[in-house]
Amino acid sequence: MTREEFEKELDQYIAQRRRAKIRFPDIGRMFAAKHKKMPEPELPPEIQKYEEDTPAEIPEAMPGEDVQPQKGFFTKLLESLGLVTTEEKAEEVPAEQVQQMLAKDNLAQDTKEIAKIALSIIKQLPPEQLASFKAGPEFSRLKELLRKHQLIK
Repeated sequence: MTREEFEKELDQYIAQRRRAKIRFPDIGRMFAAKHKKMPEPELPPEIQKYEEDTPAEIPEAMPGEDVQPQKGFFTKLLESLGLVTTEEKAEEVPAEQVQQMLAKDNLAQDTKEIAKIALSIIKQLPPEQLASFKAGPEFSRLKELLRKHQLIK
Protein backbone atom coordinates (compact mmCIF):
# COMPACT_ATOMS: atom_id res chain seq x y z
CA MET A 1 0.00 0.00 0.00
CA THR A 2 1.41 3.32 -0.97
CA ARG A 3 1.26 6.47 1.02
CA GLU A 4 -1.31 8.03 -1.32
CA GLU A 5 -3.68 5.05 -0.98
CA PHE A 6 -3.28 5.11 2.80
CA GLU A 7 -4.09 8.83 3.01
CA LYS A 8 -7.09 8.39 0.71
CA GLU A 9 -8.51 5.58 2.85
CA LEU A 10 -7.80 7.54 6.02
CA ASP A 11 -9.70 10.56 4.64
CA GLN A 12 -12.66 8.32 3.74
CA TYR A 13 -12.64 6.77 7.20
CA ILE A 14 -12.58 10.16 8.93
CA ALA A 15 -15.40 11.47 6.71
CA GLN A 16 -17.56 8.45 7.61
CA ARG A 17 -16.82 8.94 11.34
CA ARG A 18 -17.92 12.55 11.16
CA ARG A 19 -21.23 11.60 9.57
CA ALA A 20 -21.96 8.86 12.13
CA LYS A 21 -22.47 11.16 15.13
CA ILE A 22 -24.90 9.99 17.80
CA ARG A 23 -28.14 11.95 17.93
CA PHE A 24 -30.05 12.22 21.21
CA PRO A 25 -33.45 11.21 19.81
CA ASP A 26 -31.83 8.00 18.58
CA ILE A 27 -30.70 7.18 22.13
CA GLY A 28 -34.28 7.52 23.33
CA ARG A 29 -35.48 5.11 20.66
CA MET A 30 -32.84 2.58 21.67
CA PHE A 31 -34.04 2.52 25.27
CA ALA A 32 -37.71 2.57 24.30
CA ALA A 33 -37.23 -0.46 22.08
CA LYS A 34 -35.67 -2.45 24.93
CA HIS A 35 -38.43 -1.66 27.43
CA LYS A 36 -41.53 -2.72 25.58
CA LYS A 37 -44.52 -3.56 27.70
CA MET A 38 -44.82 -7.26 28.38
CA PRO A 39 -48.15 -8.91 27.60
CA GLU A 40 -50.19 -9.69 30.68
CA PRO A 41 -50.29 -13.35 31.65
CA GLU A 42 -53.65 -15.04 31.77
CA LEU A 43 -54.80 -15.57 35.33
CA PRO A 44 -56.94 -18.42 36.58
CA PRO A 45 -60.62 -17.46 37.06
CA GLU A 46 -60.50 -17.73 40.88
CA ILE A 47 -58.00 -14.82 41.12
CA GLN A 48 -59.51 -11.33 41.09
CA LYS A 49 -57.68 -8.73 39.07
CA TYR A 50 -57.01 -5.30 40.64
CA GLU A 51 -58.27 -2.52 38.42
CA GLU A 52 -55.91 0.43 38.27
CA ASP A 53 -58.63 2.87 37.22
CA THR A 54 -60.40 2.78 40.60
CA PRO A 55 -58.83 4.91 43.34
CA ALA A 56 -57.78 3.28 46.57
CA GLU A 57 -60.09 3.77 49.51
CA ILE A 58 -58.90 6.27 52.10
CA PRO A 59 -59.54 5.05 55.62
CA GLU A 60 -61.79 7.33 57.61
CA ALA A 61 -60.57 8.84 60.85
CA MET A 62 -61.79 7.67 64.20
CA PRO A 63 -64.32 9.97 65.87
CA GLY A 64 -62.48 12.84 67.52
CA GLU A 65 -59.36 12.47 65.36
CA ASP A 66 -58.24 15.30 63.15
CA VAL A 67 -57.26 14.13 59.67
CA GLN A 68 -54.34 16.06 58.21
CA PRO A 69 -52.81 15.42 54.82
CA GLN A 70 -49.38 13.84 54.82
CA LYS A 71 -46.49 16.09 53.84
CA GLY A 72 -43.98 14.84 51.32
CA PHE A 73 -40.24 14.56 51.90
CA PHE A 74 -39.37 17.59 49.79
CA THR A 75 -42.06 19.72 51.44
CA LYS A 76 -40.68 18.88 54.88
CA LEU A 77 -37.14 19.59 53.68
CA LEU A 78 -38.03 22.96 52.18
CA GLU A 79 -39.98 23.91 55.30
CA SER A 80 -37.03 23.03 57.54
CA LEU A 81 -34.79 25.23 55.41
CA GLY A 82 -37.32 28.05 55.59
CA LEU A 83 -37.80 28.21 51.84
CA VAL A 84 -41.47 27.26 51.95
CA THR A 85 -44.03 28.15 54.59
CA THR A 86 -47.12 26.15 55.31
CA GLU A 87 -50.40 27.95 54.89
CA GLU A 88 -51.57 28.16 58.46
CA LYS A 89 -54.15 30.75 59.32
CA ALA A 90 -52.76 33.28 61.74
CA GLU A 91 -54.93 34.17 64.68
CA GLU A 92 -56.44 37.57 64.21
CA VAL A 93 -55.65 39.96 67.03
CA PRO A 94 -58.24 42.65 67.76
CA ALA A 95 -57.22 46.25 67.08
CA GLU A 96 -57.63 47.18 70.77
CA GLN A 97 -55.15 44.51 71.78
CA VAL A 98 -52.64 45.73 69.19
CA GLN A 99 -52.96 49.28 70.49
CA GLN A 100 -52.42 48.08 74.08
CA MET A 101 -49.28 46.19 73.05
CA LEU A 102 -47.94 49.26 71.23
CA ALA A 103 -48.69 51.46 74.24
CA LYS A 104 -46.80 49.06 76.53
CA ASP A 105 -43.85 49.07 74.15
CA ASN A 106 -43.85 52.88 74.01
CA LEU A 107 -44.04 53.03 77.81
CA ALA A 108 -41.06 50.70 78.13
CA GLN A 109 -39.02 52.80 75.67
CA ASP A 110 -39.96 56.03 77.50
CA THR A 111 -39.02 54.50 80.86
CA LYS A 112 -35.59 53.53 79.53
CA GLU A 113 -35.05 57.04 78.22
CA ILE A 114 -36.07 58.59 81.59
CA ALA A 115 -33.65 56.28 83.41
CA LYS A 116 -30.79 57.31 81.11
CA ILE A 117 -31.54 61.00 81.68
CA ALA A 118 -31.72 60.50 85.45
CA LEU A 119 -28.39 58.65 85.51
CA SER A 120 -26.70 61.38 83.46
CA ILE A 121 -27.97 64.01 85.95
CA ILE A 122 -26.83 61.92 88.93
CA LYS A 123 -23.34 61.69 87.44
CA GLN A 124 -23.20 65.50 87.32
CA LEU A 125 -23.77 65.86 91.07
CA PRO A 126 -20.90 67.24 93.18
CA PRO A 127 -18.92 64.52 95.05
CA GLU A 128 -20.47 65.33 98.50
CA GLN A 129 -24.08 65.11 97.24
CA LEU A 130 -23.26 61.99 95.16
CA ALA A 131 -21.89 60.24 98.26
CA SER A 132 -24.97 61.15 100.34
CA PHE A 133 -27.28 59.99 97.49
CA LYS A 134 -25.46 56.65 97.24
CA ALA A 135 -25.79 56.16 101.01
CA GLY A 136 -29.55 56.74 100.93
CA PRO A 137 -32.38 54.23 100.29
CA GLU A 138 -33.32 55.87 96.96
CA PHE A 139 -30.06 54.74 95.36
CA SER A 140 -30.61 51.07 96.30
CA ARG A 141 -34.22 51.25 95.01
CA LEU A 142 -32.99 52.83 91.75
CA LYS A 143 -30.47 50.00 91.28
CA GLU A 144 -33.18 47.37 91.90
CA LEU A 145 -35.49 48.91 89.32
CA LEU A 146 -32.75 49.27 86.71
CA ARG A 147 -31.72 45.63 87.18
CA LYS A 148 -35.34 44.50 87.03
CA HIS A 149 -35.80 46.12 83.64
CA GLN A 150 -32.33 45.02 82.48
CA LEU A 151 -31.03 48.54 82.07
CA ILE A 152 -27.87 47.73 84.08
CA LYS A 153 -26.00 44.52 84.84
